[in-house]
Amino acid sequence: MTNERPITSRLFTTSVIEGRVELDEKYDKAYNSVISLTRGLSEEESHHALNKALDDRKVHDELCLGLLVSILADSSIASRHYHDLTLVSRDSLKVVTETLIHQIIGERFSRLSESTRRQLLWLVRELVKTGINNVEGVVWCLLRQIAGGDVSAKNVWLAESLVDILRENRPWLDKFPVIVASVTYTYLRILEDHSGPQFAGLRQKEVTFVVGLLRERFQDCLMIGRDLVRLLQNIAKIQEIEAFWRDLIHNPTSLCPGFTGILQLLQTRTSRRFFVVRLTPEMEKKIVFLCTDVKFGMQKRYQEWFQRQYLNTPESQTLRCDLIRFIIGCIHPSNEVLCSDIIPRWAVIGWLLSSCTSPVATANSKLALFYDWLLYNTETDNIMNIEPGILVMYHSMRPHPVLTTSLLDFICRIIPNFHPPLADKIRAGVHNSLRQILEKRVVQSLEPLFDNRHMDVELRKLIRETFPEFCANSVMGEVKHDDFVAPVSSQSVTTMDLLAETGLDFGASAVNSDSEVNNSNHIGGMEEAMFSEDEEEPPAQKPPPPPVAKIKVEENPVTPPSPVAEMEDVKPKVNDVNSVEEKVDLSKHLEYLENDMKTIILDLQNEKDTKQRCDLLQKLCDLIFSDDLDQMETVNLAYCLCHLLSDELTPGTSLLPQDISAESIQESLGNPLYVIFDNLITLPEDDHRRQPILQLLVEMHKTTYQVGYHFLYFLKASNIKSDKVQENNESSISTYRDLCKAAGLKDFAAFVIRDLRFLGEDDPRVLSWIIPDIYNNFSKQTRGNAELLQLVLERLDSSQLHDLVCMVLQGSLQMFDNSSFASILEKSLQWETVEQLFLWQLAKAHEIPVDCCLSVMPKLKFTSHSALVSNTHGEALSNILMMLRRESPTGILLRTLLLREFRMEDPTVVTILQYWVQRYEDKMANLINEVVNNKPQPSPNKRKRNQSTKASAVPLDQVLSHLNHLRTACGQTTFFALETMQDILQTAQNQCSETQKKKYGDLFALIEEEEEEEPAPEPQRKPKPSRGRKPKGRKKQESESEEESSEKEVKRVQKEHQGKKRA
Repeated sequence: MTNERPITSRLFTTSVIEGRVELDEKYDKAYNSVISLTRGLSEEESHHALNKALDDRKVHDELCLGLLVSILADSSIASRHYHDLTLVSRDSLKVVTETLIHQIIGERFSRLSESTRRQLLWLVRELVKTGINNVEGVVWCLLRQIAGGDVSAKNVWLAESLVDILRENRPWLDKFPVIVASVTYTYLRILEDHSGPQFAGLRQKEVTFVVGLLRERFQDCLMIGRDLVRLLQNIAKIQEIEAFWRDLIHNPTSLCPGFTGILQLLQTRTSRRFFVVRLTPEMEKKIVFLCTDVKFGMQKRYQEWFQRQYLNTPESQTLRCDLIRFIIGCIHPSNEVLCSDIIPRWAVIGWLLSSCTSPVATANSKLALFYDWLLYNTETDNIMNIEPGILVMYHSMRPHPVLTTSLLDFICRIIPNFHPPLADKIRAGVHNSLRQILEKRVVQSLEPLFDNRHMDVELRKLIRETFPEFCANSVMGEVKHDDFVAPVSSQSVTTMDLLAETGLDFGASAVNSDSEVNNSNHIGGMEEAMFSEDEEEPPAQKPPPPPVAKIKVEENPVTPPSPVAEMEDVKPKVNDVNSVEEKVDLSKHLEYLENDMKTIILDLQNEKDTKQRCDLLQKLCDLIFSDDLDQMETVNLAYCLCHLLSDELTPGTSLLPQDISAESIQESLGNPLYVIFDNLITLPEDDHRRQPILQLLVEMHKTTYQVGYHFLYFLKASNIKSDKVQENNESSISTYRDLCKAAGLKDFAAFVIRDLRFLGEDDPRVLSWIIPDIYNNFSKQTRGNAELLQLVLERLDSSQLHDLVCMVLQGSLQMFDNSSFASILEKSLQWETVEQLFLWQLAKAHEIPVDCCLSVMPKLKFTSHSALVSNTHGEALSNILMMLRRESPTGILLRTLLLREFRMEDPTVVTILQYWVQRYEDKMANLINEVVNNKPQPSPNKRKRNQSTKASAVPLDQVLSHLNHLRTACGQTTFFALETMQDILQTAQNQCSETQKKKYGDLFALIEEEEEEEPAPEPQRKPKPSRGRKPKGRKKQESESEEESSEKEVKRVQKEHQGKKRA
């Protein structure tokens, strides 16, 4: 069959078992569409053909995808098709970046062919150079594909290629603090893997790069938190890292003025994004499946497969730390999973610890397990991060006592030895961890663990010295070893010998091997099973039910720079009750509130119905109106409200309805948080009850940044649903200003920009919707503000830009004016290409004249075919040229252009000179004559010239350089044959030094021919009428035949005179 489907994939490797997939069909269709349109055409013809086919949105996406596939599949046409892609894309390459993030890199990277991988890295390098929007997400996904513990050629090549791209584009990298921190975290981690002599060159390159980031961007790296210290410890013997380590310990302010020392880092919890970035999407998917879907007792074959796939080499042992930190920090099971027969986290971590074959990796894995214990803070840290450590020791006492004793020995010795100057604080942190474990009933008591008589005598002594208050005769009461409570038994899991399967009898009863397998994550529960040394013991008293834990997949409010693999099984459920730790945390704040207010907060904590929550908040507002709050009450009430309204503050979807209408906007205001806003704006400004509500909002704003942009959204949305828009709008303005004043901030612009920046990160759609009101209502602070403008432009897409352009043209929006544009333009030179292009679209809509751009012209640089795009300002120059093209030449414009530094590789000045000469020949000659004659003479008298003349004077050498460039680049000899230009050249030659005459000899050679034409006036008259026939403002419409005849006549006259000269 001629139309038989290809059996191989263009991008992915295939085999008998794993052949083509649905993506291949989609990519082939898109690729064939592009090839059918461009086959046999030149580059320019291909571009026109592609543009002509872009009328339909679906066609646009398909063509962009097809060009992407062709770039990845064929290196010979990659450069041409990338150029086509940048020209035809109308969504800032959104289709390309999303396809790379979600499909090619995120899902199928391991299946990419060798050639495709190389083309992918080439494409990423070009995207980064160009500064395409969302390319940071692509880089973040590539970072994830650098697998820890993997020193295969493919993985090492990827690490080296990516570090080369990032080194070449440091200015781009520095714009994304989260990417800086993620890159630092990644390369600090893989430096441990590249310790072999065969990696010496790569290791040095990585060390130089990462130490540079640490020293130059340490403020950005601080967001990593305590795990930054852990990674630095693992590679502290490297000379450059050791030097940085000394500064970190002894001279912290040299790294960052506000940095107080290593304690600050250790007290900062590491965000889950850094744990995620160190697992490939495939690893993450499998480890999440193991922890959330596999029944306890059925895990053997999954663990064996994982071990063969990822942990089967000596180098791969370092991966165990990454897995343990990910399980502890990212997988927080819901109540449903905790109460089910799913394998608990401690069992997976116990398997990772017991199967490790490297002593160094084992020690590092233990540190990874207990790392959050060291400076544990009950206010900021999470009980779920320390729970696995205590449970893996508790459940290993009988089936695997060596593991338990080694962990106990480790936790005792780490306190004085981790960092001796902080020994007291570390001891307090570990003690806080143990107290929290007991308070939350993770285990009933620590005596069975700390006072185990089968334990080594020396270890028991060490434990008693380290944790005296948690051993026998402590405040918890004496509990015998034989009385410790076993895990809750599950009736749904069959009997299995887990010790034989995994080497660890996690959860199995040592007394009765036929008993049910136990699977609880916590000690305690219904129908507790007991076991002890004696065969018969009375049943222990039934303990309280186990704590209910709420999963927290993302506790850090900052949005990750790019999408991560979905973790559907471990996402929080909206209807889950609040965790015990949350209630305990709130109780500390409730102590400062009045009883009535405390009752409302507790009701709000338990209430799930939205309408009832709104009613409770209204009652709270009424209570605040009747009773003024003091500062302490306000702060604690704000904390409670932010905590209880966290789901409303971060709903996970856009605040703006999909279909915008008055009705849908009205429905969006049903958020309980908005009850507080509504009470505030309905009160008159002189009402004394307004101040307590306003102060409460200030404290909530300090606690949770989302409050600010929720308030802005409410103010605009409430205006839309209101009939008295103008009256309410004025009220909104004063209310938002009052919020800034109440916060004690004088810089209102910074206050607004801060809220809008968070809004742009969390909900760009609302930002573009609300920004016109910001500019109109706060014009004094926002109009012409370059920081705000960039914030808006970096979040816009083409549709949202079109909305803004329409509003500007309608006269309902003004974002800047003529007086502020020059300053904005100068600052925009450091922006991304797309942001600059969007700025110029808005400048056209605002009808900014070219005069506003002239002051920036000398600062604009350009080099044709430059390899360093960051050193050029092509976006600004090309748009200024388009503006000049629509202007007729004037003295000011010409002087500005000629004052621009002459560089042969910069075609900017010669381009517009040629354009004007073709259309305004005589006028240009007269203007150049004025410029040359205004040149100050090189004599003492030049100091007597007035200031305006000096300011506008162009050095003669500069004028001649540009004129010579015009002659050589464009062949404008006809223009130089004009009588005025002949006089100019003669004047210039008389003023030049001998060096200059020699330098511009070819230019001055045109004068000699004209001088010898004087004895023969008749031939000389012939070209003059052709020049004279052109009017002063000759336009492009003049016929081509006249221009051609004029040129021929001049050439004929020149030949005649050359003949006379030879005669």
